[in-house]
Amino acid sequence: MGLFSNNKKLCPICGSPTPRLLATKIEGQPICKECDSQIDLPDGAVNRMSLSDFRQYLAAFADNKRLQSEFQSSYQFHIGFWSGTLYVDEAHGLLRAKENRGWVFEGKDLKSFRISEDGETLFESGDGVLSCHASSVPDRVNGMAQIIAQFHMHKQEYERREAMEDLRNCMDESSEERRDRQRASDLYRPRFEGPAPMQKFRIEIMLDHPYWQKIEDEFSGPEFDRDYPRAEDYLKSYREQTEELHLMASKLMRMMDPTAGEIHLNSSAAAQTAQSGAAAPADAVNEIQRYKALLDAGVLTEEEFVAKKRQLLGI
Repeated sequence: MGLFSNNKKLCPICGSPTPRLLATKIEGQPICKECDSQIDLPDGAVNRMSLSDFRQYLAAFADNKRLQSEFQSSYQFHIGFWSGTLYVDEAHGLLRAKENRGWVFEGKDLKSFRISEDGETLFESGDGVLSCHASSVPDRVNGMAQIIAQFHMHKQEYERREAMEDLRNCMDESSEERRDRQRASDLYRPRFEGPAPMQKFRIEIMLDHPYWQKIEDEFSGPEFDRDYPRAEDYLKSYREQTEELHLMASKLMRMMDPTAGEIHLNSSAAAQTAQSGAAAPADAVNEIQRYKALLDAGVLTEEEFVAKKRQLLGI
């Protein structure tokens, strides 16, 4: 202990020995590991504190220990590999951003929240209501049907030429030459480079708290498969992510107001579709658009396209 602790430089808060290396300092004075372990503050906040400020912080953090001991996570939202996780205790209406440590926030500490995609709001808290906004991402994905179909045609042509090359050379080349040719072929194999319709989801939770003003983070949206892109696969991943975000938003809203309702905005087209009952499912529409592109490119005949369309529509 003496090797790593400094008995001559004692903690100005509690009087314990301080670390010899990499000690956290308040007003230029190192503090002990025990006091350091109580720090759960936004980046850089501790560097702006005086010793008096830090003592007040420790007293407030000690008062929060009761909630920390009560906290039992019933729901977790994992933001990303390099980001954190939000933990919700639904029974007690509590939230924390670190597993088994750090501040626990109550519903009254939540001032508002907003979940967005590339700056466009998806879910946000209101006065006793959760507002859910319609996204343009599904329409943008459907609009890429022509690009995706063209890629598949290009890839099929490449694979056809590759197969013909195999037939021409299979009898004349050695196994090593064949491996070299296959490696070269793989290097130039078509990869889908179409941009994803959206890039980032962002979570912003605004707090009415003496030491935390907000919790915020972002994570990537889904991507197209570079070898076999499909609109329906992308939309499936997108729906899974947004449904989980909706679930988290609902839990945050109930923390703020257990009686809160929910409204859906900018969704008149979706409502009309539901009322008519005549629209085809999104996956069927995606497939029809893809086959239409193949028809236009001369890959399918009119009869083949009509038969496929009837199959997808179930008629």
